[in-house]
Amino acid sequence: MNIDEEIKDINTNDHNQVISFYESNKLYFDNYQRLEDSDRIGKFIDIKLTYCNSLTHKQHIEKLLKTLSEVEELLIKLPVDYWSYKESERHFRFLKAMALSNQKKFKESYPMLKKLITEDSNHYHYKVWFDHAKIGLYNWIFNLMSVAGLGCIVSYIALSELGFQLPFDLGIVGIVILVVSFLTQVGLKEYTKRKK
Repeated sequence: MNIDEEIKDINTNDHNQVISFYESNKLYFDNYQRLEDSDRIGKFIDIKLTYCNSLTHKQHIEKLLKTLSEVEELLIKLPVDYWSYKESERHFRFLKAMALSNQKKFKESYPMLKKLITEDSNHYHYKVWFDHAKIGLYNWIFNLMSVAGLGCIVSYIALSELGFQLPFDLGIVGIVILVVSFLTQVGLKEYTKRKK
């Protein structure tokens, strides 16, 4: 039985089986640069994207990004009017955006997911990951607020030890900032979960 026949027997929902099959035939799948025939290129893209799906489920991000770069090379060789190009290219972008979000590279993933949402506003997974990236972008604000709150508390303690009297309680201000930061972050996460 050749590899093309074996592929038909693979259960694409069994991520361990997909990964095991791909990696045991890695030499074959790594030999993609010389492909010229659109049908062969399309098949290789499908196989590599199926492998990438399984890597995503298993959180193998480095392997995923390496394979996605191979998919990108193949997509460049595939004619834009090829029957599966549009779907494959969109799936490639989504997997890359998910991988970047998992690496907390929200500045890179957010615009990609925003574009995907524009292309298909009803896609459930695009919405979920778009919201995830949006919250990730706001994390720096929450971190800054937490640092400011802690700074206020530490300043209050230091100034109190030195005998300085302020017209307001800097410690209370710090605690309020910390609580607001925490509650806002938790509230946004809950809101996103409920939207799912």
